[in-house]
Amino acid sequence: MGETPLVMPKMSMTMTEGTLVTWHKSAGAAVRAGEVVCEVATDKVDMEVEAPVDGTLARVVAQPDEVVAVGEPIAYLTTTSEDLLAGLFEAPAPPQPATPEPVPAPEPVAPVAPVAPVRIAAVPAARRAAAERGIDLATITPTGPSGTIRLTDLPPLPVRPRRSPRAVIARRMSASARIPQFVVYRDLELPADGADWTTAFVRALAGALRRHPELNAEWADDDVRRHDHVGVALAVDTDRGLLAPVLRDPDLDDELARHVRDVVRRARAGRLTLAEMSGGTTTVSNLGGLGVDAFHALLSPPQATALAVGRVQEKVVPVPGGIGVALRCTVGLTIDHRVGDGADAARLLASVQELLAL
Repeated sequence: MGETPLVMPKMSMTMTEGTLVTWHKSAGAAVRAGEVVCEVATDKVDMEVEAPVDGTLARVVAQPDEVVAVGEPIAYLTTTSEDLLAGLFEAPAPPQPATPEPVPAPEPVAPVAPVAPVRIAAVPAARRAAAERGIDLATITPTGPSGTIRLTDLPPLPVRPRRSPRAVIARRMSASARIPQFVVYRDLELPADGADWTTAFVRALAGALRRHPELNAEWADDDVRRHDHVGVALAVDTDRGLLAPVLRDPDLDDELARHVRDVVRRARAGRLTLAEMSGGTTTVSNLGGLGVDAFHALLSPPQATALAVGRVQEKVVPVPGGIGVALRCTVGLTIDHRVGDGADAARLLASVQELLAL
């Protein structure tokens, strides 16, 4: 029987570690290749980890809430493969006695060759892990057949406490604070027959950025770099903290309202895919449902814009011949000042107003 390590997967280019969330299989359970055995969390999203081979979950190393570096074992699978341990458990053949021969005349004695160091028996996975961690196999007590060191004989990796979701948000917002940014506020008049305001603002912002591609961009390599698509990251409040799934080209989506409801539901359930957390070129944050009239949303680097949506409410407004009541909403548009200026922001908001009225 061979042992195969189940390691913390690398699920994005920037991922260096992950947190074990929960196990779907317990030690000793049979597993099949492709079967989900556990869930791990990255900075962005929770993902399922599948068994790479058929076998048995021999030992669980990482426990829920433990942080494990990418590539380090979280468990070990026992498989039916024999090649991993081939030749390791065979006892060396005993030396054969030499046939007596006539004793020749004494000759000069040749220098004795140095004795080669004894190779310690260990499964390949244990030998690799020991080399990577700088462990001398001679200090390990073997428990395998014929005194062979197994992976589980090595000392466990140190356990680091799981970082809170606030640590992820803090790192992102600290990077945002280094960007020169400003906010432009405007009261927008809304149609009386509107209902799903989040969907309406996502669609209108995407359409406005398509009209003003100079702001659908980012600052990179000391210059403005425009994007070839519009990706609206929608800020969603979850029990794990703030998540922002991306809706790609939402102004061209005929079923946008359904897709918005779907990503919000899955964000709160921790079921977003990694692809849905990538590709954002702007952000919409709506706190109107929590009674907030207006606020300033920080940029999420490298995005150059963010739209903060306040409460939709009836307000007294001037009308010909007197005053009247209309649905209004105060929005704040945050701009990376390296990418655009105040007049650019004003024109973008004017397009948002025009698209909301359609």
